Amino acid sequence: MRDFIDQVEGELSDVVVVADMEAGLEHLSIGTLRYIDMLLVVVQPTMKTMMTADRTYKLALELGIPKVAFLANRIRSQADHDQLAAFAAEHDSELLIAIPEDDSVRIADARNMCILDVAPESSTVLAVGRLADTLEGRYFSTTPTG
Repeated sequence: MRDFIDQVEGELSDVVVVADMEAGLEHLSIGTLRYIDMLLVVVQPTMKTMMTADRTYKLALELGIPKVAFLANRIRSQADHDQLAAFAAEHDSELLIAIPEDDSVRIADARNMCILDVAPESSTVLAVGRLADTLEGRYFSTTPTG
């Protein structure tokens, strides 16, 4: 992944790349993400993931990543949402989207299939679509140049 990111930065610096990285801090600690403009940190309403998200946020700041935002995942209640919105606010950041707990994800995984093929109108698919729209609208220019 590091070689790919280095190549994109060197040859395609005007291209937007969204990469879904493995969970954990290794990508930050070994410098894989040194060229990124924005880090989206997935956090669930559990102490373990909030502690990891806190460490990720702090390391991202140390590395000079200019924008860090949070994605709430596996949300089961308004209390879960409120807890993670408060967590993001405590980190001077925002909660971009809350993806609900969705059995369709478990079913697609059990079938070794993409959720789009199993449940294209599921709450997870719709939430991820809203996330894409939010990111495009806020952070990426859709106006043609030239």
